Amino acid sequence: MPNILIFTSDQIDSSPSQKVTRRGKSTIDKIADKASSVAIKTLQENMSRFINGLDTIISTSPKEVGGLSLDEIEIHANIDGEGNIGIAGIGGAKIAAQGGIKFILRKKQ
Repeated sequence: MPNILIFTSDQIDSSPSQKVTRRGKSTIDKIADKASSVAIKTLQENMSRFINGLDTIISTSPKEVGGLSLDEIEIHANIDGEGNIGIAGIGGAKIAAQGGIKFILRKKQ
């Protein structure tokens, strides 16, 4: 079964002491050493569950907020080393900046 590599932020030590050095491994090599291999089928199933959950949430949400119509929703999701997909909670902006999936949902015209 085909797999896909996933690089997760919890596997990467980005502390200042881990900067690229001439004697040690480069940051790129360290990242590659800690990649997770996930079955594409697992990722497909998790993505489907995630999107179905979004559909349930969005379809029951108000179409207007404060007299303004909702035309677009941007969602940043993260993938862990096991292929689980979810929205980051506290500190989400920091995590989203490191990678993940960005969904932009637009209202049909």
